[in-house]
Parts: sequence; C-alpha cells; structure tokens
Amino acid sequence: MTAPAPAPVAAVAFDLDGTLVDLEHFHHAAWLAAARQAGVTLTREEALQRLPHLVGGPDPLVAAEIAALSPSGAPAEEILAAKHPAFEELMGGVPEIVPRAGVRTVLERLRARGLPLAVGTATGRDTALAVLRRAGLLELFGEARVVAAQDVPRLKPAPDVYLATARLLGVPAERQLVFEDSVTGAAAARAAGSRVVAVPTVRDPGYLRRFDEAGAAAVAGDWADPGLASLLDRLLGGGSRGTAVGGAYVRA
Repeated sequence: MTAPAPAPVAAVAFDLDGTLVDLEHFHHAAWLAAARQAGVTLTREEALQRLPHLVGGPDPLVAAEIAALSPSGAPAEEILAAKHPAFEELMGGVPEIVPRAGVRTVLERLRARGLPLAVGTATGRDTALAVLRRAGLLELFGEARVVAAQDVPRLKPAPDVYLATARLLGVPAERQLVFEDSVTGAAAARAAGSRVVAVPTVRDPGYLRRFDEAGAAAVAGDWADPGLASLLDRLLGGGSRGTAVGGAYVRA
C-alpha cells in the first residue's frame, strides 16, 4: 500500500548563522582562539572532527567539548567567556554583513507564494536582530518572527526553537520547512517534526554524511543550486517522489 504524500509546506523557518549569512568562520576562529587559551591547539579540520558541535553549536556544548580536551582542566565556563570577546573583535572588523549568495532570491520566491517566514537561531536576540538588520534581511521577517536563544528553554538540537517558529507562523510543525546549515540544527528541525533542507558551508565529506543520519530531506550545494527551485516546487505542492539536489537524494 502506498503511503499518502505529506501535506504541502505552509511556512518556512531559517537558521541564521551559516544559513542566511555566513559568519561561521568567525565563530570557528573565535573558538580556536579560546581553545588555545585552554591549551588545546587545533586546526579547523581537526576541530570539525573532534568538536561535534563546532558547526551550529550551541555554545555551551562546544565549550564543554573543548574543556574535555584541555590538559590543564580549563572549565567550560572559562572557555565560553573567552570565546565571546574573540568573536566580537573579529566582527568589529567587518565593514558589512552580506547574505549568502542566492538567499534573497529564495526568500522573495517564498514571499511571492504567500508563505510566512521566520528565523530560529541559537544566537542571542540583540545580536540576531543586529545581524539581520546589517544584512538587509530583517524587513523580510520582522522582529516578531525571530526566535532567539533566550526565547526557548532548550537550544538546538532540542526541538524547542522550531516548535516556537511553527507556533509563530501559525502552522503545525509538520507543515513547516526548515533551512539549516548544521547537523545540530537539522536534528532540531526533525525532532520538531519539520522537514529540513541543508545548505551547509562546510564541505567536509564526513560532516555532510551526517545530514543523512539527521534525516535531512536534501543537501543543497548552495542557495543557487539548480535543483533547489524544483525541490521547493515539489515540497510546496506536497509531492512525494524524490528528486536530486546537489548530488544528494531527496526524500521529499
């Protein structure tokens, strides 16, 4: 017996860092600097392998993972406290924040279809709003449709943030599509019951394979991936057959 096709997507939520804007390299550099202060010297490639939550956080988990490697037994709280000023210093040297290439085109396409949009992030509210404003994206969402770290009791990979965006958007989580760049965020979306498409900035093959384990419907190479438009048409129409995006099979 053929299973019924899932209901069409009725709303869309987006992660912020790494998904709408690519600030992940600043976060990574800040974490590596904080780790060095704790006696842990890692390259970015080594950090991707040894710090499972480096991409997507949340920050307390990354700090705990570094603390576990510290030969001096540096506490996670101290490492976390060192990361924040390092990140702010790096961001202070950036003259402007630009969305990832192709993001605005996808956002406008979704708005033209009448779909409500939201942001769900582990970033603090003030920082999230400032980043969206500097990137020229806040007007496409509105402050009331940004769910930030202090708005939920648990951070990703718990489902809270995407349950909250679904409530804001007025749809069941099952009819919400989520865009994420991290495995942690993809796991949060799936735990909420939402379908998720990954648009990662990390190209490490081992990391990309983890999206399949997290239940992502697809992994797009970038926002300009030629298969992304057809995937969106299928999801918005409620189709159930698979298609190809960025070389990954889509369980749409």
